[in-house]
Amino acid sequence: MKTKSGVLAAFLLLMAFCTSGCDGQRSSEAFHRGRDLVIKGQFDAAESELAAFEKQNPGHTLLSRARFLRAKAKLGAGDLPQARQLFQQTIDRFPESDEADKARYKLAFVELLDGNTRQAERQFQDIVDHSSSIYLAEATAVRAMLDRQRAE
Repeated sequence: MKTKSGVLAAFLLLMAFCTSGCDGQRSSEAFHRGRDLVIKGQFDAAESELAAFEKQNPGHTLLSRARFLRAKAKLGAGDLPQARQLFQQTIDRFPESDEADKARYKLAFVELLDGNTRQAERQFQDIVDHSSSIYLAEATAVRAMLDRQRAE
């Protein structure tokens, strides 16, 4: 009988600990609010929410995604210098993450939007030459489009 009550007590203690904010639900709710704001096009509010999430949860598993979404929020708001900086930070701080691969593509795209065609071409070509990410097909297509435009 003691074994069952000990297991039950441990389970209840674990549940109480996790529901009070153990790198889980409460902190990830803030991340999800920020993500939803990006999806809704409320870019300034999203960036603010995600920046607060990062500050309050420095070791969270969603940190690379939060930084990437902050960059996307800046991109959506038209702040290309800040978007560029946050995408680069995503790569620098989380080099092995999926978000780093996405950020490399987005950085090339930012250069294209900012009129830095030659820099964008180099970055897209680097993705084509060295990447095995999901963005390889897109980078190849954009690179080909840029080549066609230059030939015209």
